[in-house]
Amino acid sequence: MELATKRKLPEVSVCIPVFNAERTLLRALESVAVQTFTEWEIIVVNDGSSGTDETGRDCYKIIKQFRKKHKIPRARIIYREHKTNIGLLEARRTAIEAAVSPYIIILDSDDELLPDSLKALYETAISTGADIVHGGAEVVATENISDTIIQKRVSQMQKNANKIYEGVLTEQAVFDGFLVQKNHTGFLWAKLIRRETYLEALSHIPFSNCVFAEDFLQYFFISYEAKKYAGIKQPVYRYYVDAGISSFQKISSLDRWQKICSTANVFTILFQAVKELPLDRYSQTQKEALQLQSCSYLANNIKQLKESVIPELQPQARERLCEYWGESFVNRIEEALQKSK
Repeated sequence: MELATKRKLPEVSVCIPVFNAERTLLRALESVAVQTFTEWEIIVVNDGSSGTDETGRDCYKIIKQFRKKHKIPRARIIYREHKTNIGLLEARRTAIEAAVSPYIIILDSDDELLPDSLKALYETAISTGADIVHGGAEVVATENISDTIIQKRVSQMQKNANKIYEGVLTEQAVFDGFLVQKNHTGFLWAKLIRRETYLEALSHIPFSNCVFAEDFLQYFFISYEAKKYAGIKQPVYRYYVDAGISSFQKISSLDRWQKICSTANVFTILFQAVKELPLDRYSQTQKEALQLQSCSYLANNIKQLKESVIPELQPQARERLCEYWGESFVNRIEEALQKSK
């Protein structure tokens, strides 16, 4: 009697959180199926989503039919479901914890991987021993939008997404490069990340329902824990910009504005968490850089308040902004913005 052979574990876990993005989920899944690198698993986390695609299929049915179409073994697509929406940070945490591969790649359900991206990222990880491999990205609008604000945002995102340190960074230079020197971006997508490094980063972060700036929060600690970073210029990811909540479109409800203000929660978590970091691993320069980042994010919120919130809602919106960030902080950044004009 032959002994059963042990199933070969995948090398890369593609983690896809879903919340009301069923209409684009299949596109994301198909971008994994066509990769030349085949040693992957897919982990989909339904974060309390109640959406459907254009045919009425929910998240689970889309995955089931995708698996059947490509004859993918059940074990290679892991499905997890949150009963209620608890935010992108926790959806990603669920995915990372469920993964069995040594490497993780984040794929948002409204984006897609470019051809041969997994091969390029994985081969670089193996050849360099890097905990983080960072590739380029294509940034496109979801449709042909003539709006100059959207066009400007696409252009700015393209520039930010491709801020890559081409080469290798080691030890403290990884964290310092991200936070102080800003020689590479903190977006989680377009990066292959060692799972152990990701888990170590998450251990610093308490449970939190984050809507904005959660990439910055996670990558702060990923870069802190990483021993080696490798950057390549090859585009590996296609990011779609739409006219959604994170853009500078008109804001006419306090609920929507409150989600934008919740960026402050990320810095509340960060400033509390860094108190536990050893002094020899977290310098005064890095502390000052984090302070400057909080100022930058608040300044961005203030600009959105003035440019995007409808006039009749602005007094209440400013009050809400002060509740999240603190009135004295808001006043100080407003004064600085006024002086810089």
